[in-house]
Amino acid sequence: MAQCPVNSCEICENSIGRRFCMDCEQLFCKSCEISHLKTKSCVNHVFKDADKANPEVKTPICKQHGEKYTYYCNTCSSLTCNICLPTTHNKHDFCLIDAAASKTRSVLDREVKVAEDRIRRAKEKVVSFRLNLNNFEDEADNTKTDIAERVAVITKALNDTQDSYFKSIDEHKSKESRKMKDEIDKIENTIAFENDIQSLNQIKSLIDGQNDIILLDLFSDFTKTLKELSLLDIFDKESTAKAKFFPAAAKSGTIEKLIGSIKLVEFSGAEVKPNIKVGDRVRVKSSVKKPTLGWGPGVSHKSIGTVVDIPSNTSGLIHIKFPSYSCWEGYINEMELV
Repeated sequence: MAQCPVNSCEICENSIGRRFCMDCEQLFCKSCEISHLKTKSCVNHVFKDADKANPEVKTPICKQHGEKYTYYCNTCSSLTCNICLPTTHNKHDFCLIDAAASKTRSVLDREVKVAEDRIRRAKEKVVSFRLNLNNFEDEADNTKTDIAERVAVITKALNDTQDSYFKSIDEHKSKESRKMKDEIDKIENTIAFENDIQSLNQIKSLIDGQNDIILLDLFSDFTKTLKELSLLDIFDKESTAKAKFFPAAAKSGTIEKLIGSIKLVEFSGAEVKPNIKVGDRVRVKSSVKKPTLGWGPGVSHKSIGTVVDIPSNTSGLIHIKFPSYSCWEGYINEMELV
């Protein structure tokens, strides 16, 4: 089994350092601790068990003088020791470390709560985004299915229309073809073309000839032939069956009107708020033509104000004190740091 390192007493260096002085930040054995507390300047030092005091974490000291920090300079925002204070930080605004730490703890506590609230809201936003993502992907798939079903309905309607047209054309073709064939057969059955043409030629030759007896003898036969040929007059009127297709005019957007249209909305992403906090000097962004909640008396793009409040329970509202308007309210995303 691995052994935990054991530190020696930093005073006598002979015994194990089981105690830690929080003021001196040194390890002591029990006997050195007793002697240390008997010293007048160290009588109020605080000791803890070394395994609970975390002796590895050392409090920083002044690198220039090797002294403990006792003050905090508000002007320089830095720690200072007793030697630095009257020289480097002369006439500066300073206070004891305890007072500065107390104020800092209050500020940090507020900022930590704000940060925790931001993390909470960010997590909620992630959950919301994931839900929206799932809903969007399902919606996109369902939209494709709806389009496919609509196209299928239209395709079926088109196929049914085609089948109906084809059927009508085939029936019309069969019916009219049969009628036209019957008409042809009727004409062909009415006369014998070769015989009638031969008879006509014979009549023509007798008309042109000088044999009157033969002409008169055959006149009755010729008259009968001519009467039969007169029946051909009923076929003078020609009727032609037709089967034509007249396409509908293809107008722009016809298919879309049959199927429908789609609407695609882009994802704009999460809106990142600027890192603005209470006390910052800000102004309205030049890209903002007019603030959502209005300008207010004397406020313009050139106006510079101080942030006095950022309510955590509102959707990005910010309260700003401008020289001309001390209670201005707007949205943090419309502001920028100066």
